[in-house]
Amino acid sequence: MALPIFDSALRGLNFVFLVIVLGLTGSLIAGQDHKNPQVNFALFAAVFGLVLNSFYGLIANFVSFLAWPVILFIIDFLNLVFTFAGATALAVAIRTHSCTNQDYLDNNNVAQGSTDRCRKAQAVVAFLYFSFFVFLGTFAFSAVGLISGGAFGSSSKRSAPKTGIPTISTV
Repeated sequence: MALPIFDSALRGLNFVFLVIVLGLTGSLIAGQDHKNPQVNFALFAAVFGLVLNSFYGLIANFVSFLAWPVILFIIDFLNLVFTFAGATALAVAIRTHSCTNQDYLDNNNVAQGSTDRCRKAQAVVAFLYFSFFVFLGTFAFSAVGLISGGAFGSSSKRSAPKTGIPTISTV
């Protein structure tokens, strides 16, 4: 059963990406002169992904009573949507210009005149999109689990019908 191994590997990789996003957005928020809702939403998407995807998703791969396929499917879908929305909102806010163009830096609410803030914002966008594609993979694994195991999973295996005739396994 290779599916849980790949799922856990993707969730672990996503943990690394989201921790990087968390650090960069925390740095952007700590050094801001005025509020940026796009940066705040990127921070929310990173925390939401860390808590629900990385921690709950990894634990659910090893603790069977937590692994309801419908819950994992919903969580992975929400993570997919929030990460894409956060990355896209921040990309639109920074308008992906050169971080050495001082006129751009002075007129951008996210960069706020700083080359360092501009580069951090671009890195946040890149890592959020990386995380989005990893979420796409975990969402596909969750969809396969939902389709194959049902909404609440099935712990029982199908056995041969009981016909009264002994089979090789009962002899």
